[in-house]
This record gives sequence, structure tokens and C-alpha cells, in this order.
Amino acid sequence: MGLLRKKIAVLDLTHGGIPIAKKLASLGNDVSGVDVYGTVDPALLGELEENYGIRCSKAPLPISEFDLLVAPVHLDPAYSMLAQAASEGKKIVSHHEIAGEILKKDQRLSGIKIVEVTGVKAKTSTASLLSDMLSRKFKVLLHTSRGLEVWEEGSPSLIHRGLSITPGSILTAVEKSLDAGIKPEFFIFEISIGGTGTADMGILTTLSPDYRIANNTSLASDAKLQLILNAKPGSTLLLNAGAEKALEAAKGIQAEVLTFKDPFFADNSLLVSSDPDFVLETENREVKASAVLEPSNTPEVSGSTLRFLSRGKEIFSASLRSGYSSSAYRTAFIAASAAALELGVETKDVVSVLEEFRGLSGRMQEKELNGVSMIDNSNSGMDILSAEKALEYALLKKKDEKKSSIILVLGEEASQVCEGLPPASVQGFIEKFGTKCGHIILVGERMRAVTAKNASYAGSLPEGLSKASELAGTGDIILSSVKCFR
Repeated sequence: MGLLRKKIAVLDLTHGGIPIAKKLASLGNDVSGVDVYGTVDPALLGELEENYGIRCSKAPLPISEFDLLVAPVHLDPAYSMLAQAASEGKKIVSHHEIAGEILKKDQRLSGIKIVEVTGVKAKTSTASLLSDMLSRKFKVLLHTSRGLEVWEEGSPSLIHRGLSITPGSILTAVEKSLDAGIKPEFFIFEISIGGTGTADMGILTTLSPDYRIANNTSLASDAKLQLILNAKPGSTLLLNAGAEKALEAAKGIQAEVLTFKDPFFADNSLLVSSDPDFVLETENREVKASAVLEPSNTPEVSGSTLRFLSRGKEIFSASLRSGYSSSAYRTAFIAASAAALELGVETKDVVSVLEEFRGLSGRMQEKELNGVSMIDNSNSGMDILSAEKALEYALLKKKDEKKSSIILVLGEEASQVCEGLPPASVQGFIEKFGTKCGHIILVGERMRAVTAKNASYAGSLPEGLSKASELAGTGDIILSSVKCFR
């Protein structure tokens, strides 16, 4: 795709369109930016025009003016510019594709390997664990929803916080790291809903639970297949063996396809059509029956030993620490370990990372809040299924440690975080499990539509935690499950 002296319209400046527009303009193109949702500060739009020559508009522009349109995969196809372009055969490329084309032209990336991680669940934990593993041998730059970090010898240093995981943010992550004089041997990018086609290794964590995007006109799982369909020849794809749609899409592509299976995968209805390359098994020192919410075949494991098999042969075993819900990281353990070994990390370093791991903040990690035991499950990927798993874990802890009650903080800090937490889902959760909690603090304006006898409301996660701290006694558990940026 030629990216020189083209007239290009970049749609959606809210979700990663601004860095894309800036880079396209710097490459010598005539760029217009369209603020589809009308959410960008007019002062910022003025800066784009004055400093970068990018004409900005909050209203649709005539498509006859452009050689191609750049739009995110989640934009409603009925949006007038998209609909007209489709009807007239005008070229439309995704944010993912254009970010990939821009990265391919960046000579500064020569010699740096790129890993992209996408999926519904376990993206951040997979990318973070893999960064730790790779850093035992290489210098790694990690970009996730937690921030932009440089990893060396198992130790991270935060260099920037606040980027999203849209494909456009990858361009910003690259600029910030290279401008800081950091040239890693690996870039690892957590990326939403697809891949750019530049990865030396693309990792698909899960395709379920699936959800609709683009005003309910398409499935997120179809968009995530960009990781596979755009994979560059000679690259490696590491796919969840339960993602049948992904395996079908991978047939005939010019990339090596490897698969992994997680024996604790939540959706037991998924069938694995062939023997996976990598398998994770456990030998439990302490297995707690998971019947606190509903009967389940999936145990919560405390202090378990992982056994990692590659193509039927056991490669290593690792004894996990307690203090977090190890089963919440099952996909990350297998995906990160498989990727690390394929990328040249020594087995002993993989084992060391797994055995030292204590969980990620906001992802089923145990800690204390003002002397009260707390389970922190508040993060950008939190959904109602994650809330159920967290409550299940809290109830097990309550029973084992003879705690008095659970104070649940549940909701969202911003409804635009990965499509928010639907109030209807929260209402259903409350009706089903609310009586298992001593008190529920609902976070976010939309949660005021949710009703419960034992509930109060808070405007933000800090306010919700403050209220929980006031209510909780030393014998209670605070469970934090709020969808938010961390």
C-alpha cells in the first residue's frame, strides 16, 4: 500500500485516530481527521491543523475528496462516510492495517522483534508474563493497558502511563520509547480487536466470550482474525486450540501455526479438533471444590504445581505461590510459557518467572486495605463473568479463613472502557448472588439504575473503596470488581 502524497480521511479521532493521522501527515500525505463521536476538544483539533496540517471536522466530509478512508473495525458501517465509500467502491482500510503499514516503513524498528497479543481475556497478563520471561535474556519494551514499561533482567521500569491499546497507540508507544533512547530487542504490544500484520509472533489468548461491535453489525471475534489473516509470511502464530474460528482462518496462511490448550478453559463446550502443541496440566497440593456459587467442574487451585507439556513431552513443572487466584491466570501461564520457549528463553527462566509470580494488580490479587483483607479485581478487562469468578474466590477465602462478610465494590468508572459494564448484567448478578454479600457498593452513574436491598452508590473506584473501608471490619473481605483504567 503506497502511503505517499495520498488524500486520506482518518475516521474516529477518539479511539487512536490522532496518532495515525499525525504519522500519515508526517509521511507526506494530505490528511483530514473526522471526529466521528464529537468528543475531541476543539482546542486539540485546532492544534492538529496548526501544527500538523491535518484538517479536522466533526461533521462527515465528502468522500470524493479522498483516495482512501481509514476507520476502526468497531465503527458503525452505517456512518455516512463509510456507507458511501462502500457503495462507491472507495478503498477502506482498518486502523490496524494502516498502523501496520506505518510500522513497516519505520527503519528504526529494523532488527527489533515484535510480539502482538490480542483476544478477549488474559491479554495483559499474558503480555506481562512474557515480558518478564523474555527480559531474563533480552531487553523488552512492553505496552499494555497498565502502561509503557521497559523490562530488563526481570525488572520493569514505567516510562509512560495513559495510552490505550488501540492500534494507533502502538505508534505512540514506539515514538515514546525510541525518543527516550530505548531500543529494545523485543516490542510486546497488547492490542485490541486484531493485529497489525507486523508481528514476528502473534498470540491469540481467547475468542470467547464473544461480543458484537460496530453497532451490533459484526462480531469482535471476526475482527480479531486480522491477527491471523494479516500475519506476515514467516511469522509465528500461537493460537488457543479452543478458538475453532481462528484455526479455520489459519489454514493455508504463510505463517507457522502453533496451538495451546488450557485444561481449565471456562467454556467446556469448545472442542479441540487436533492435538495442541502445548498443554498445561496441574497437580494440586490443595484443591478447593468450587460449589459456592453453583456446581462447577472448574476448581479454584491454591498452591498448585503446573506441568508444561510440549508436543506430548513434559518440559518442566513449576510450583506456584499462594496469595492470588492462580486459576485466573491459566491462559496466561500456558500462552506466555509457550511463546517464551519458542522465542529462545531458557526453561529455567520460564520456571523462575512462574514460581516468583504474585499476580498482577487488579487481576485477582490479594492485598490489604487499611488492615482489611481485599481481593483486587478492578481492571479494564473486567466483565460480569470475571465478577462472578472473583466472588467465587472471595467466598472460598471467607469460608477457609472464617471471615465474617464480603463487602463488594462493583461497577464501572467510565462506560467507554471496552464498552463498559452493562447495568442489566449487573442487575442480573445482584439478583443471583447479591445475598452472598454483606453490602454492595455500586460504582458509576449508570449503576444507579441497578436496585438491591443491601446496596449503596459511589461515583468512582476510590470513593467506592473508601466507603467499603468504612463499612468493613477486620474480619471482613473487600472485593473490588470495577471496570476501569489502571
